[in-house]
Amino acid sequence: MSGTLQTDQAYDELRRRILILEIRPEERLKEEDWARKLKVGRLAVREALTRLHGEALVSRGAKGGFFAATMTERDVHEIRQVREVLEVAALRIAGRSLTAEQIRELESTCDDFGYMVQKGYHTGACEADRRFHRLLVAASGNGRLLRAYEHAHIPLFQVRLGQSREYMEDYELTEREHRAIVVALKAGEVDKAVELLRAHFLRGEDEVLAIAVGDSAASK
Repeated sequence: MSGTLQTDQAYDELRRRILILEIRPEERLKEEDWARKLKVGRLAVREALTRLHGEALVSRGAKGGFFAATMTERDVHEIRQVREVLEVAALRIAGRSLTAEQIRELESTCDDFGYMVQKGYHTGACEADRRFHRLLVAASGNGRLLRAYEHAHIPLFQVRLGQSREYMEDYELTEREHRAIVVALKAGEVDKAVELLRAHFLRGEDEVLAIAVGDSAASK
């Protein structure tokens, strides 16, 4: 495998894991560890991390090294706004023209999410969550909008999901909210789907900020 292909492979895989929060905010990414995990050269990992740094998905430590970027309260608020702008626009464009196949894909992704949660495969659940929202944007049929969405490097909100049973309620709410959006779209009720999507994002923002406040208080 050429150096360029190795760098692209490392970049794609690290980016994916950061966006689904398998790699946690502030977690250090050691070049030698990831070169071994991804079976690529260390230089490929370094180049991939440098690229991710340019996209603000990782930061450099004061003493060197790369760390997954943290999310401040402002970051969380801006992420919610960007997701809302792009995904609501996609639903408006798609309107009532969603095909039966597109609806089935969304329903199947909801099923995958529920299955992964039930089995305790939290990384798989996060993948399904991310896929659900990408499908909403793809349903617009607007390739430029989809590329803008993908290039925005939008991470999931669930900063600590999967670490304990305490967060199972959030998974259950997420599944119910996803399914309610699909039901509305299936019925051609686009305005209702948009309302449900916005409420879904606002809850996600509130949950993350509540966790952040709780963590801050616990550390004092």
